Amino acid sequence: MTRRHHPLEGQVVEVVTIGPAQMVVRLRDGTSMRLPRAWTDADGAPPPNGTEHVFSAEALRELIELVDVLGRRA
Repeated sequence: MTRRHHPLEGQVVEVVTIGPAQMVVRLRDGTSMRLPRAWTDADGAPPPNGTEHVFSAEALRELIELVDVLGRRA
């Protein structure tokens, strides 16, 4: 797991199935979990710290607008 701040960050998990965008992994306790493939090193090394973005700039603008609209309703 390479996803920053994820509870499983840095852990090695068993891959059960892998698809183009998601994968199913088996955790140490035997349970399975579906994860975005981008949260792993399945496609090589993760990006250097500080270059991973959860939201695009446009998505952040839309989120700010939505919060503003909802704030005016209260």
